[in-house]
Amino acid sequence: MDKPLAYLLVVFQFSAIGWLIKSAYPFNLNLIAFVVCAIGIILGSWSLWVMRVSKIRILPMPDIQAELVTNGPYRLIRHPMYTAVLLFTAGLSIAYFNCYKVAIWSSLLIVLLVKLHWEEKMLMQQFPNYQQYRAKSYKLIPFLY
Repeated sequence: MDKPLAYLLVVFQFSAIGWLIKSAYPFNLNLIAFVVCAIGIILGSWSLWVMRVSKIRILPMPDIQAELVTNGPYRLIRHPMYTAVLLFTAGLSIAYFNCYKVAIWSSLLIVLLVKLHWEEKMLMQQFPNYQQYRAKSYKLIPFLY
């Protein structure tokens, strides 16, 4: 894949997230939606905190000077920021459920899976020990995927 496609995926990703946030305003979340959103925010914040030792990028191409992070949430999940985004937006979708939100959230999931697949290929090329790390961790959901 090339950079224009990477940018297109990122534009769609942030458009979907923005639409789901805007559609949830004024944020009268029920308890389940609040808990799911809160878990997403906590996981995302923790992931960003741990990732500070490397270079964060929104494109699925790792920075040439990046370090492979395998501690914190990355010990169990290879892409905890994607998991956090999916949890947060799922919480918003649960609170204000309709077919449009399911379609947008499902599209967001597909885009993140495409980015994840692309990113993993590049990480395997950049880090010799990435395959070993993959064998010990999950892509998005602990103990499932």
